[in-house]
Amino acid sequence: MQDFSSIFAAAFGLIASGDADLLEIVGLSLRVTLTAVAMACLIGLPLGAMVGAFRFPGRGAVTLLLNALMGLPPVFVGLLVYVML
Repeated sequence: MQDFSSIFAAAFGLIASGDADLLEIVGLSLRVTLTAVAMACLIGLPLGAMVGAFRFPGRGAVTLLLNALMGLPPVFVGLLVYVML
């Protein structure tokens, strides 16, 4: 138990001290995350509204595909995107 408490104390010490490296890492992580969320919203919200509001041929297949894709584990999707880059 001593190890965990010393690890957490060191982590909180870095946060409280305003360590420049830690703040840079956190800032980059937040920028990447917010950019990904913004891009997903710009693409996903209009397409989702279109699938939900309009009737078109193949709507059932699109709904089935989207529901199936939501069942994929995030780690698999992340690795797939990483390989495609």
